[in-house]
Amino acid sequence: MIKVPYRQLFIGAEVKFSTKINNSKELGQYLLEERKNLKLTQKEISEFTDVGRKFVLELEKGKATAQIGKIFEVLNGLGLEFHLIKRGDS
Repeated sequence: MIKVPYRQLFIGAEVKFSTKINNSKELGQYLLEERKNLKLTQKEISEFTDVGRKFVLELEKGKATAQIGKIFEVLNGLGLEFHLIKRGDS
């Protein structure tokens, strides 16, 4: 997946970029890259998010049946937020 911001979010004087995720594989790839940018291991993420290391592994591989509650635990642990935008509104 190529990280190409599809929308700029203006928050105060700060410009933030968001990345469009179309499927579980792209989400997994994005989370893998973010974890590596933070220099964290799968084990470290699993320990402070209270999800198993196997779950983190499967999520990063793009497993489509991952549990949404655990996905939010990992997102929060990586300091990420989840936003929904209607198609055509971007």
